Amino acid sequence: MRDQPVLDVDDLRVEFRTGRETIHAVNGVSFQVATGETAAILGESGSGKSVTAAAIMRLLQSPPAFVTGGAVRFKGKDVLAMPIADWRDSCGREVAMVFQDALMSLNPVFSVGWQIAELFRAHSIASGRAADERAVELLDRVGIPDPARRAKDYTHQFSGGMRQRVMIAMAIALGPDLLIADEPTTALDVTVQAQIMELLEGLREEADMAMILITHDLGVVADAADNVAVMYAGRVVERGPVGDVLRRPGHAYTLALLDSVPRVQSKGGKLRPIVGSPPDLARIPTGCAFHPRCRFATDICRREAPPAVAVAPGCSAECHHVERVFNDG
Repeated sequence: MRDQPVLDVDDLRVEFRTGRETIHAVNGVSFQVATGETAAILGESGSGKSVTAAAIMRLLQSPPAFVTGGAVRFKGKDVLAMPIADWRDSCGREVAMVFQDALMSLNPVFSVGWQIAELFRAHSIASGRAADERAVELLDRVGIPDPARRAKDYTHQFSGGMRQRVMIAMAIALGPDLLIADEPTTALDVTVQAQIMELLEGLREEADMAMILITHDLGVVADAADNVAVMYAGRVVERGPVGDVLRRPGHAYTLALLDSVPRVQSKGGKLRPIVGSPPDLARIPTGCAFHPRCRFATDICRREAPPAVAVAPGCSAECHHVERVFNDG
């Protein structure tokens, strides 16, 4: 890892105020990502992953969303304190995002080539035919066949995997230093998922970008990430190099995620699902938020928030029963 990370998120807190209740969506998230590195944010739906990404990109509408604490530093600059016009100028040029629903993110009334070319026009990099030609080059770069013809097509004329490739083409158009990919393989079949992840990894290596990969897929994390932050109820409950965390988790939630994955070598065995549902973020349980679903829970888990425990070099877990989790895992 380089001395200064490309992105440094420190104790980020976000809440949504509806008038009737306050939803604590992000509750002190911290992580870093360096040049050339892929950092994964892993967790179930509702754990705060996408809200974290939206807060970093300053895409949350306020009200009802409010960033109530913490800092986001991109190349040492405080993103949350920066004038919004300056940050928007950086978006695309220096940091870009691939959203999880390409069909909703692309405009259905403009051709995909026009939408990609608009990036060059908006940032005064190219216009007219030159912008259109660069759009075609990008479609070719992300593996869309016959790109000159397909650039004239509209969103509905592309498959899910091809739409995701278009989104990736838009994200890398201006050569960003950081790419945030929010569930980039959602709703795609396994073959297309593998192709999309191979494409993202190839582009990251080629451009030496930093990448944040937001996902609930343990297989994607194991294959693509260097480091992982496991989120639950708006907090990072475990973090570290991906091999160390997945081989020997220190938090009961991480172990439960691993136990819920089917294994080829366990023929005839039963899955061990995580009982219950993620907590209501307007009414997060006291103590450890995972305790209502945890098979290791004791009275201290219900009473006291767990401290961060160093479980290995570069790894930590917020769990009262790290040793028991180790022994069970």
